Amino acid sequence: MEVQSSTLAPPKPGLSLSRLTRPADSFGLVLVLILLDYVALSAVTARPWGGVIIVALLGATLLFALHTARARRVWQVFALIYLLVSTLATLISIFIPGYGDFSQQISIAGGLLLIVTPFTIVRRISTHKVVTNETVLGAVCVYLLLGFSFTFIYAAIGFLSSAPFFAGQPSATANEYLFFSYSTLTTVGYGNLVPAGNVGQTFAMLEALSGQIYLVIVVARLVSLWGHERPTRERTIASKNDDDRVGDAAQREESQRQAPADR
Repeated sequence: MEVQSSTLAPPKPGLSLSRLTRPADSFGLVLVLILLDYVALSAVTARPWGGVIIVALLGATLLFALHTARARRVWQVFALIYLLVSTLATLISIFIPGYGDFSQQISIAGGLLLIVTPFTIVRRISTHKVVTNETVLGAVCVYLLLGFSFTFIYAAIGFLSSAPFFAGQPSATANEYLFFSYSTLTTVGYGNLVPAGNVGQTFAMLEALSGQIYLVIVVARLVSLWGHERPTRERTIASKNDDDRVGDAAQREESQRQAPADR
């Protein structure tokens, strides 16, 4: 009796649609998008279409960062809504006078996503058993997003407060908020921009402390483990037990060598 064996068709070469739409820990691309956000916010703010470019690019960055960090679906949907609504509102504000206040309120609401996104990336890279390039790049993305987060916090304080945010300066631009945020985060402290109120000063000190503590503890630790398996509590306890057993064996051997000499 002849038996016919059926063979499965070989998989088609190339990337499937699911792999293209579900990037896994592409924090290198997230880092590139964050740098583009910084350049756009610094260079094209004063131009009429600059606001549209900045809002669209920032919304796309947050959406991709939350997606690659495997954030909860509610945050990804919120990021998509923010991307569409904020871009449309900023576009309308160019043609309709007086519509800019509404677009600014939507942009401030996007600050909530900026605060959530670093935590989702930290949660994602903390699941990596081996510290890879993407783990370190994710940690760098978190550091840069901290600067953007505090930028929007300062802008929100200046927008909601009746007094100027910076001392001796009636109004501030987005570029000035960004410059002050990263100067504070890196503790450069040029001193040309100083918060006038207690709230701004409090957040400035919080940003400076957060940036330095994060670099010293998190980033430095990940760099030291680069390419190695991250130690877990179970492995640490097992290693300690092994060291204890080796120490006990060495002590017993030393006692056995001293026993004949005592006799």
